Amino acid sequence: MKNLFSLLVVAFLSIGIVGISVAGTESNPGENDAIEALQASARSAHSKVDWTQFSTNLVEALQSSHDGVQQAAMRLVIRHGDNLDVAAAVFDVMRIYRNGDKENLRRMAVVTLANMNSDWALEFLKRSVRFERSKNIRKTIQAVLAESNIA
Repeated sequence: MKNLFSLLVVAFLSIGIVGISVAGTESNPGENDAIEALQASARSAHSKVDWTQFSTNLVEALQSSHDGVQQAAMRLVIRHGDNLDVAAAVFDVMRIYRNGDKENLRRMAVVTLANMNSDWALEFLKRSVRFERSKNIRKTIQAVLAESNIA
């Protein structure tokens, strides 16, 4: 058993040293072409995404009772909001904003509402800004409204 453990330790250290030495080498011009090709491939894959199915899955995640699932879904809505139709979950995200006990979670919900492409959500934020008690959340709402050209 000790021999197996020592063999594993030696293998782990060897792999680590090789990885460090490879990471320290300079890149050559061919690598830049490979990186550009990967980026082009990623852009192509992004355009082929089934946004309808992705939107449906995100609505389900936003309606979930699991906080982590909701937060991950809100991050994805913030990132890909222009391509999504998640209007069915506006009230769920609004509930997170209104009833949340953590300020950062409430701020994320505000930004999510702004990225849901819902005029109703933006009007809701416009009306609620003057009643918001938290200075940070109020500033977040004002920034979101300014970016959306709603004053």
